[in-house]
Amino acid sequence: MTDCIKTHFNEIAWPCQTALVRIAGVSEACGADIQEHCAAVRPSAGRIFICVKTHFAALSERCKDVIGDAAERKAWR
Repeated sequence: MTDCIKTHFNEIAWPCQTALVRIAGVSEACGADIQEHCAAVRPSAGRIFICVKTHFAALSERCKDVIGDAAERKAWR
């Protein structure tokens, strides 16, 4: 799937491109937090999102900042 997205990124609708970029930024900033708090969670059906939301208070400040920035950008669109 990653190769497909790389190959066809410009063909993906703009809102989807934006979401993918945001997800990549959040994943990068929150990777260690996700490993620490959600390592046993199987990805799919929003499980990682739910886990991150459940453990939000325990996340690193960097991760919280990136999530907040992404949410703020979305609110202004």
